[in-house]
Amino acid sequence: MKKEKILTEFARVINSDRYQYTESDVFLMESMENKEAVFDMYFRKTEDGGFAVVSGIQEVINLIEILNKTSEEEKRMYFSKLIKEPLLVNYLSTLKFTGDIYAMRDGEIVYPNEPVLTIKAPLIQAKIIETPILNILNMQLAIATKASRITRAANPIPVTSFGSRRAHGFDSAVSGTKASIIGGCVSHSNLVTEYKYEVPSVGTMSHSYIQTFGVGKVAEKKAFNAFIKHRKDKELNSLILLIDTYNTIEIGIKNAIEAFKENNINDDYNGIYGIRIDSGDLAYLSKKCRKSLDEAGLKKAKIFLTNSLNESLIKSLKEQDAKVDLFGVGDAIAVSKSNPCFGGVYKIVEIDENPVIKLSEDVIKISNPGFKEVYRIYDSDQQAYADLITLVKNDEDKDALLCNEKLLLRDEKYEFKTSLLEEGTYTYKRLTRTYVKNGHINEEEYDQLFDVVKSREYYLNSLKNFSEERKRLENPHKYKVDLSKDLLKLKYDLIKKIKQEIGN
Repeated sequence: MKKEKILTEFARVINSDRYQYTESDVFLMESMENKEAVFDMYFRKTEDGGFAVVSGIQEVINLIEILNKTSEEEKRMYFSKLIKEPLLVNYLSTLKFTGDIYAMRDGEIVYPNEPVLTIKAPLIQAKIIETPILNILNMQLAIATKASRITRAANPIPVTSFGSRRAHGFDSAVSGTKASIIGGCVSHSNLVTEYKYEVPSVGTMSHSYIQTFGVGKVAEKKAFNAFIKHRKDKELNSLILLIDTYNTIEIGIKNAIEAFKENNINDDYNGIYGIRIDSGDLAYLSKKCRKSLDEAGLKKAKIFLTNSLNESLIKSLKEQDAKVDLFGVGDAIAVSKSNPCFGGVYKIVEIDENPVIKLSEDVIKISNPGFKEVYRIYDSDQQAYADLITLVKNDEDKDALLCNEKLLLRDEKYEFKTSLLEEGTYTYKRLTRTYVKNGHINEEEYDQLFDVVKSREYYLNSLKNFSEERKRLENPHKYKVDLSKDLLKLKYDLIKKIKQEIGN
């Protein structure tokens, strides 16, 4: 029997598309490998026309860590089996990343066309990590952003993420769960995510657990009693009983109340106890169950609602005054069902300090040239007012911003007719951070990315600085994302140059 090949961590670096290595061979033959390239990763739109939440920067930096620590022998083992050009194999086998990586941190709120991550590196180094970067960021941005929508819909009721079984493979389950926490979920169910990021996992019980004790009312009661008996004194003492296996009202809630009382679980219990409903009319059933629990003196019993929930269903349940203490959401977050492809792109914007641009018949696909960074501007009330994308060098608006001088911001059509910010009336924050410089990882910034709870706190605190109109799920108010005057001029000068060539 032919055995499956075992992959090492370096496989993450070459989890790529063939064309990136085909092009790298051309670059090598043309002696272009040391040209300094700048690539931006960004997205063009979101599901609701609003913002996204950054997640995945830690895994991108880990790619660089893997690339630089993997031995020449191991790299050669992979490349010699995949690439037929000996010179390219030799080059890649000794390759280390020597460039820079700039990015917004995990938990940052980001808008379309803003560089989430920028690579500045020798051409082949920047080229071959395109697909691995997009593979990581497209998935995690989609999940963190979907989690943000769902948790905003549920607020102030907390949401737990438990979609590992619906996720698309191992990394999707682990990293996706992490992204859902950054996007606002208070808890999760994935063991490996707990191991890697030290965020405790939680769980209730399954229908199959109840069915292993038999069929019907007596069997369900026996399952509840056994669960409480063996779990009530555990360190993670959460006693949530699943009550819809047979009949929620006529069997489940009655069995749950009896089991709690027989095992001396009441409002004096030191842990969490309650019920989960996973099917049926959740609003109606939760009200009936709340009434039964209260009448039994179990007023602190929690009600946990699940069953293919998303932001629309959660909003409806709240409007119906469903009695709920916690929402559990699985596949709507894990696979971001209503927005299955996030659509982030990785575009070259500069080569050897010469800005480049991509034009298209679709205006949305026209890229912004040059080596850039992003600033968030706040008004006197510390509300997020606008984002400004500037050139890193030689940018008058950036200079004015850094000196807190008078600043002109244009509207989304870039017509010079909107906001004039007077000197001293605003504050700002640089969203673009330096994670890798000359191939060396900024350990202080990198280490922060492993604290997923702090990334969630950062996101939630940032969210407070946005108006309610910009946070709503349907038709959010437009947020101003402006190109600096010099960046705008650079863009239109390049467009004009190409149009003149077409005209000739």
